[in-house]
Amino acid sequence: MNEWAKKTIKLAKTQDYLDCLYEIYPNDPVSRQIDFAILDSIEESFKKRDCISLLNRLLDLDKFPFKDSYISFLRSDRTAIKRNPKTVKRICDILFNMGFDKIKDGIIEPKEANTRRGPQFTNWLKSRFNHVGLDSFINSKNKILFLEDNEKKILDFCNTELGMGLSKRPDFVAKSKIKYVVGEAKFLSSLGGNQGRGFDDAIKLAANPSGRAYKIALIDGVVWIAAGSQEYKRIEHTNFYVFSALLLEDFLKKL
Repeated sequence: MNEWAKKTIKLAKTQDYLDCLYEIYPNDPVSRQIDFAILDSIEESFKKRDCISLLNRLLDLDKFPFKDSYISFLRSDRTAIKRNPKTVKRICDILFNMGFDKIKDGIIEPKEANTRRGPQFTNWLKSRFNHVGLDSFINSKNKILFLEDNEKKILDFCNTELGMGLSKRPDFVAKSKIKYVVGEAKFLSSLGGNQGRGFDDAIKLAANPSGRAYKIALIDGVVWIAAGSQEYKRIEHTNFYVFSALLLEDFLKKL
């Protein structure tokens, strides 16, 4: 296990790990904003029990009031509404039984925390470290800097200049004096599922043997106390740079 992973375990098990982590990944749910006129039109369709109108208005929104495996299909192909009356009736019956107040609660429900993690990490990075454009980033020789540019330019830089062979832009590209660092950042509130795939992506980058940059995976959350999990074992039996985002600044300063 890499020394930085060992430091993370000590931090997670003996110090105020969660209190410090909250600075990077706050968990303050914010309700989705829906225009009052849109809410009024939805309520009108509901009161009239106009199933087709109600369904179409709700499909226009980012969040449907309840989870249903068929909603994505109907949202992608509105003509399917006319061709599938039984499915439409089933969904509308649920909506009418819910009542308008619960429909409203459903559509303004905050996004799941995991969908907000990426922007949270990026916002924290920008509050903590200097971000510069590509030319300034390349020419700097004595600072800690992060690269800020469009997705294509960052990916091209990683592949053309650093020889990484990546298929997608990493979460961040940093420089400590003359040494480059490329990384992914993930917060795991549970193991397996979609979060497990996020973990895999981060580890894949950390294990990338190509290029002339340090590759790191900033992993935070439950994995550091789940000693018997597959994720923990993968960290335990490798020497890749996998550690908490809380140690990022120390890591960069020691390069």
